[in-house]
Amino acid sequence: MNLDEESKTTETDAEPSDCVLVSLTLNETISKIRWDRKISLLDAILDAGIAAPHSCCRGNCGTCVCKLEKGEVRLRRNFILSEAHLQQGLILTCVAAPVSNTIKINYDEF
Repeated sequence: MNLDEESKTTETDAEPSDCVLVSLTLNETISKIRWDRKISLLDAILDAGIAAPHSCCRGNCGTCVCKLEKGEVRLRRNFILSEAHLQQGLILTCVAAPVSNTIKINYDEF
């Protein structure tokens, strides 16, 4: 399935220009989704039917941590990741807001 076909099944009501293209690796499976800029990355992943790890959904616990391999996000809040973690590219999907139009994340290697 190509990205256009898959995005039709995972896209919400957002216009394509309001979306970020996301490639994510979880449990050795690569998925491609569209992320509506109005919601958190974690919500977009869960809305796409992907069982991503999460718990507090507030940036407090670190359960949703993954590595940002490409692109840029901003963390709306961060109570758990140190500056060293951020320099390594680690992000919390529950509080991530998009900066770039495409991102690549990896839950398997961080």
